[in-house]
Amino acid sequence: MRGHRALLALAGLTALAGCGTTAKPVAPSPPSPSAAGAAPSAPSSQPGPAAPQPSATGPDAPILLGTRRVVIRPAEAGESILAVDGSGRLNVTDGGTGKGLFVLVPTGARHMIRSATGDRACLGLRSNGSAPLTIAATACDPSRDGQLFTIKPPESGDPATFTISVGDAFLLVSGANGLIAEELGDATPLTTFVFVDNGPAS
Repeated sequence: MRGHRALLALAGLTALAGCGTTAKPVAPSPPSPSAAGAAPSAPSSQPGPAAPQPSATGPDAPILLGTRRVVIRPAEAGESILAVDGSGRLNVTDGGTGKGLFVLVPTGARHMIRSATGDRACLGLRSNGSAPLTIAATACDPSRDGQLFTIKPPESGDPATFTISVGDAFLLVSGANGLIAEELGDATPLTTFVFVDNGPAS
């Protein structure tokens, strides 16, 4: 009997010891990316959008892309062309093409008009005090707005012709002043120009 009671007491102590055992703590799981917040993305290494290029479609595309030499002819001036005269001014002439060959160089959404002759000067806006603005040959500088021309077909009229403007001033042929640059008024006639292909640009 005493042995039986001893066994029962030992069993009770073992049971009490098992009930008091503490479970080992479980390590917390690492937070998911959605809970912790996604890591900031690295800045893109790709370049930003390129500057817009002038529209160049149809038969005049090679000219507007600067791969051809051209003569610039006022559409309503018969056989007259634009050329740089002895004073460096761009004007209307009936002479040869010695200083009347140009390359239209795309520059952003506009063009520089560069001489295709030996001096390779560019055309730019010239202020003449109270006299009308004119266009003259000067050293090429793409940072000068006065050398950046907008060339586009007229809103109405022959789609094979183009208007040429620099800033708000359009190139106009004036009977009294030759080629000038002037803001268009309600009564100002619009001069359009034709580009005559003269072979590959060098």
